[in-house]
Amino acid sequence: MFKYLQIEWMKIKNYRVFQVFSILYLLGILLIIYIFYKVYLSFIAELQRAMTGANTEARDILGLFSSTNLPYTVCFWTSFLLYLPGMIIINLFINEVNFKTHRQNIIDGWKRETFIFTKISLIACISVAVMIMNFLAMVIMAQITDAQITTEAFVVSLYSFLQSFLYLMFALFLATLFRKSGIAIIVFFIYGLLLEWLLWWLVIKIHPSLPYFLPIQSSDSLIPFSSFRELYKNIPSAGVLLAVVCGYILLFITLAVRKYKYDDL
Repeated sequence: MFKYLQIEWMKIKNYRVFQVFSILYLLGILLIIYIFYKVYLSFIAELQRAMTGANTEARDILGLFSSTNLPYTVCFWTSFLLYLPGMIIINLFINEVNFKTHRQNIIDGWKRETFIFTKISLIACISVAVMIMNFLAMVIMAQITDAQITTEAFVVSLYSFLQSFLYLMFALFLATLFRKSGIAIIVFFIYGLLLEWLLWWLVIKIHPSLPYFLPIQSSDSLIPFSSFRELYKNIPSAGVLLAVVCGYILLFITLAVRKYKYDDL
């Protein structure tokens, strides 16, 4: 598999979309959390000034950047950027279909399963990279906020790996399903940003815990927003959520492999 991943890297390393979106994602991780931190402190300072009349230094009164909550705050905000690597996965797969390079791989002796599992292995590598970047963002923000890196940071980093893997496998499944980058990207965004929230509103009427079993929400619920975790009412235990997330990952892997294996090239 390592040999196939090397070939995959040769395909994408000079691909402009991959380069641009990778840079945007890397910069976005650092910017989104730092901007939130500065806006948050500015808001707290204004609130303190309005209440006391004194121009005092803002304090993290909500504990969003405490040693315990920092990993959740970082990964919560950086999760909004997962649509960028999702778009990369969709574009990479669709381009191979459009330019028939996947067919050439089959002619050169690859099995269909080899091709699609190489893409899944690439997703695993990207998810590891996302996890590492999230952890580095935690370390940087810990230096800025004088927080400590605890074992919670490592646990949340692993959660971010699973979250990334689920998002990107969903993107790959959509790419194999539609084989049109425009349609797949639109569905990817609409489902994640709109449709699943509509489904949340519908299924919560059936049972208050059901929304947490939706595909994207199940992974998002592993990393709730810091001090506001008590707002996540009826949320299942971490063990249940982990099982659900792993189940969805296996489901999307199965669907993507079967769709590619039995479709016309």
